[in-house]
Parts: sequence; C-alpha cells; structure tokens
Amino acid sequence: MLPILLISATYFIFNNEFFYTFNIIALILLYSIMIIMLVIDKVTIGTIIRKVVYLLLGPVEFLEEAVGSIIETIAKLFNKREISKKEHRTIKKIILGIIITIPLLIIVLILLASADSIFFSKIINLLIKVFSLGIFESETYINLFLRIIIILFLSVYLIALLYNIIEDNFCENDVNSKTKKGIDKIIGNTMLTILNIVYLIFCYIQISVLFMKIGNMLDYEYATYARQGFFQLMAVSLINLSLILITFRRNEQDNRLNYTKIMNICLAIFTLIILCSSFYRMYLYEQEFGYTFLRLMVYFILITEAILIIATIMYIIGMKINLCKTFFVVIVSMYILVNYINIDNMIAKNNIDKYFASGTEAEIDIYYLQTLSVDATRQIKRLENVEDKELKYRVESCLYYLKNSTTNTNFKNFNINRVIANLQNGG
Repeated sequence: MLPILLISATYFIFNNEFFYTFNIIALILLYSIMIIMLVIDKVTIGTIIRKVVYLLLGPVEFLEEAVGSIIETIAKLFNKREISKKEHRTIKKIILGIIITIPLLIIVLILLASADSIFFSKIINLLIKVFSLGIFESETYINLFLRIIIILFLSVYLIALLYNIIEDNFCENDVNSKTKKGIDKIIGNTMLTILNIVYLIFCYIQISVLFMKIGNMLDYEYATYARQGFFQLMAVSLINLSLILITFRRNEQDNRLNYTKIMNICLAIFTLIILCSSFYRMYLYEQEFGYTFLRLMVYFILITEAILIIATIMYIIGMKINLCKTFFVVIVSMYILVNYINIDNMIAKNNIDKYFASGTEAEIDIYYLQTLSVDATRQIKRLENVEDKELKYRVESCLYYLKNSTTNTNFKNFNINRVIANLQNGG
C-alpha cells in the first residue's frame, strides 16, 4: 500500500507527462501484485507474472456475470418483486448487445459516411442540431458524461475481476510453479565459460581505453564515441542478469562453491564493470550535451541494475535473502525515488548552471527546456535577465506558455507545483 500511496500522491505534486501516463501502469501492476500476495501463500517471479496476466485479462470471461449482478442489484432497489431468471437473462443480453454494438456502430457509420456524401451531410446536420440544443454547451456536461462512462466501465470490470478471483481457482498455487526449472548444468557452464572469456577481453579494453582515456580524441569525438555503445551495453547487462538467474536455479540448493557458482560470480562482476562502462559513457555524453529526461532515466536504470547485481552476488555466495522480494523492493523504491526527485526541475537546473558557467548560448538548449513541465518554472526564470536578446525572447515565450498552462487549475486537477509556478509567474 505504501508504494501505491506514494505514487498516487505524485499527481498532486508533480506534472511530468511521462510519469502521468506510466504511473497508471505502475499502479495497476502494484495493485495486481498486492492482490496476488494477499491470496497466495508463496509466490515466485514466475507465479507473479502468470497471475498478473491472468488477473488483468481473466475478468473478460466474467463480464456477463458482472452485468447480471448490477442488473439484479438495481432491480432489487427499485422493484420489490423478484425478477425471473428469463427476464434477468434477457436484460443482461440486451445490455451486452448494446456494449458490443457501440464500437461496431462507430466503424460502420464512418465507412458509410465516407462511401456516400449525402449520408455524410445528413449525419453532420443531425449532429449540429443535437449540439445546438444547448445541452452540450458547457464543458462540464461533456466531462460529466465521460466520467460516468468510465465509472460504469470500471465498475463492470472490477466486479468481473472479483468473479475471476473467487470463481476460477485463482487463489490456488500453480502446480508447475513448485518444480524448479533451469537450464541443463553442462549447457549452462559451457555458455557461462565462453561468455566470461569474451567479457574478460571486453572489460580489459574498456578499462584501458574508456576509463583510462587513452588516445588523442577531442572531447566532442570522445563523447560521441561514448554515446555509440551505451544502449547496447545496457542490453548486454540485462541479458547477463537473466542468464545468471536461469543458470543458478538448478544449483541454489547446493551450498558448496561449485564451478557454476564461480562462473556466475565472474559473470556478475563483469556485468558490474559493463554497467560502470555504460554509466561513464553516459556521463561523458551528458557533460558534453547536457541533461535530458532520457539520460537521467538511464542513470537510474543503471544504478538499479547495479544494486540488483550486488544482491544477486550475495544470494549466490549463500546469504539468506529472498531474491524475489529484494528485486521487488529495490525496483519499486528506485521508481518512487525517480518520481520524487522532480526530474524536470533537475534537468533545467543542470543545463542552466552549465550555461552560466560557460557564458555561451551554445551550451544551453532552450528549445528542449520549452518542452519541460511547469515543475521547471523556477529554474527557467533564472534566465529572465540574460543579455542575449534572442535567448531572452525565447525564455519569455516559454514562461508565458507555462503561465497559461497553470491558469485552468480547479479542485479536480489541483496540483502543488502548478500553484507555485502560477505565483512565481505573477498569477
């Protein structure tokens, strides 16, 4: 519940568009995992993945039961007599028919309108007449209508979800989850040995060239070189972490230090070096070109991955930790942290500090700063008194846009940073 509450609170504080969207997915996953951990005694990563998919998609099977339960409840409220099973079934099928027909009707109307211009004009005239009645003049009515539709849809879905949990043996552990699967020991050791030899050579080159900065490349060329391999190295590190977990599964009950464990530890160490290389490459690139949202997110992903690797090494050497719960806590904690650092403000502060330190307009990307949310207003206002006229004009335009985006604040979309930004802009 704590991560759910903290992530939900970000809608009240911050305005980052990425998190506005992605946090919805995160909250759905967290709610799903919470339900699974409440109803199932012992969970593994595999069980969680299977049950989350089944929990989210399974309610489709019970939509008819959900609609039926709503009809039955309404009928009991407004009608003292008990409705017959036949009436109940008929009403339920009519409502389901309407729900299924609406998207189909929209598609058919679009196709017919595009096929016949007279039919199209008649439909347009009909819509004009409906909207001219005055019932849709206020935005409030449209918002209210859309909210009612969303509430009805979610109500049906959540009731179907309860049917899915109660009536379909959802709470039972999967039989397959009790048997530990893993790659064959000889195949796994062969893979680990070959990969470790390759990574040994690669890490030697990274240490000698990238970390020691041997060579005569200019700073710009060096930063570009660092940027070229960053995402590939991050992908390799994720593959390595997955391989360690897969190959170790058959040996986790063996407390002795065997060949597989040694190879897993070596691979984990090489992966940490690759992560350091990725981090340093991104640092070089960021020093040359400044912060962006993606570059900051990459730092957090790398740090999270490094913590997971360290936890995995501790698990391999025999420390008594629950790897599944450790991974969950680390990932959720880092995700909450990146939500609360006010990432747009950090991006703007770093780039503006860099600009003032260098004193040249070439060191700041004002066009990128204009894409940031109102969370960056306080930092952008620091550029109001710059001498460069073109930059000053851009800053004023940016602040004007940010001010307009904070004027329509009401109790439904009230947000702390919008209020602060509005006050700072003289609102």
